[in-house]
Amino acid sequence: MDTYTDIAEGVKADRELQMLCMKDGDIDTYIATFKKLLKAAGYTENEQGALKMFKAGLLGGLNICIINQSLTLPDTLEGWIKSAR
Repeated sequence: MDTYTDIAEGVKADRELQMLCMKDGDIDTYIATFKKLLKAAGYTENEQGALKMFKAGLLGGLNICIINQSLTLPDTLEGWIKSAR
């Protein structure tokens, strides 16, 4: 029992991560949920797929604001999180 791993947990977290969207402009809840699911799904914050999923879940207007207000676009998850706040 000590070595038991629920493989389905990672698959479920990955599916939830793929469908995660920011709701009601609540960026803090979105970020916390995203990071929790990212870890449960086995991704690292530095993976390009993680950044792509994060940006996809942001409200469209927020993505546009970050792009328009940045001299250089963030290229890390933490950079996008900082810009989104």
